[in-house]
Amino acid sequence: MSEEFKPIETQEALNNIIKDRLQRERETTQKRFEGWVSPEDHQKALEDANKALEDIKKARESDEKTIADLSAKVKAYETDSLKSRIAREVGLSSDWASRISGEDEESIKADAEALKKLVGSSKPQLPTKNPESGEHSSSEDKALRGLLNGLTKK
Repeated sequence: MSEEFKPIETQEALNNIIKDRLQRERETTQKRFEGWVSPEDHQKALEDANKALEDIKKARESDEKTIADLSAKVKAYETDSLKSRIAREVGLSSDWASRISGEDEESIKADAEALKKLVGSSKPQLPTKNPESGEHSSSEDKALRGLLNGLTKK
C-alpha cells in the first residue's frame, strides 16, 4: 500500500502542496503559543508600565517635598517653643522671645542671657505700697493720685 511517487509537474500543484504544509505549520505554531502575549500587546503593556512608573516617581517627589515642608515647619515650631521657654527661664517677656536667635538650646540660652543684659528685666516693676500709710512710694504715683483727686473733687 505504498503510494507511488508522483513528480510535481506544475506550479499550481507545487503551490497547493506548500499551501497545505504552511497551513499545518501555522496551526501547530498557534497551538504551541496559545495564551502567550503578542509582541504588540507586550509593547503596549511595557509602555503602560513605564507610564505608571513615571506617575509613581512624580507622586514620590511630591510626597518628599511635602515631608520636607512639614519637617521644616515642625522644626520652626520646636525652635519657637524652645525660645519661649528659655525666655521665661531667663526672665524675658514673651515679646522678646522672637528676638532670640540660635540653632540649639545652648546658643539660644546664651543669646537670651545677652539680650536680658541689654534690655534688663522685662518684668514690670509694681509700685510698692507703704503698709503703714497705705500710700505708694513712687513720686510719680503720688503726683498722679493728686491729679486724680483734684479732678474728682470739683
